[in-house]
Amino acid sequence: MNNTVDIKVGSFIRQWVIGTYGSDTIRLDKRTNLWAIVKQNLDLLPADYHTLQDKEEYISIELLYSHTDNCYSIPAGKEIHINSIYRCYISDSGQEAIKRYLENQFRAAFRIYMVACNRNDQKVKILNCITSFLLDYNLPIDNKLLSRLMKDWYRYRQKNPENNALPIFF
Repeated sequence: MNNTVDIKVGSFIRQWVIGTYGSDTIRLDKRTNLWAIVKQNLDLLPADYHTLQDKEEYISIELLYSHTDNCYSIPAGKEIHINSIYRCYISDSGQEAIKRYLENQFRAAFRIYMVACNRNDQKVKILNCITSFLLDYNLPIDNKLLSRLMKDWYRYRQKNPENNALPIFF
């Protein structure tokens, strides 16, 4: 059994993570940006910590083992090991950083999807593309999310008027 940390990301980002990773538990590679953020924010478990009962808005991130997967080299040639057996808690600022990272990944995936949808068929309406995106990731189709994504797409098109602009996906 592997150690995991729980991150509160909200319900629709959680659904997107499930649609993208196939589960609400993310298994990372040590060379990813998300692992770097997690590793920066690992902390000792606080004394007043209690396990979560309601995980509707939470995802889990699997922690890598210390001596094989989560060491990195410093230019001076030293190796630093973080023992994830003891450091198995993410601080509030770390939770916010991971949530922000996943929201940026969601936005990038949405924009790439929209560029591809509009490039394939110019006559497809924006609302149909957004609805297809939501259905592909099993996200709820409600007016609040539709209007949020329409505003995001409108703002993106205003900043990038040429059709060939694709957002960078890290």
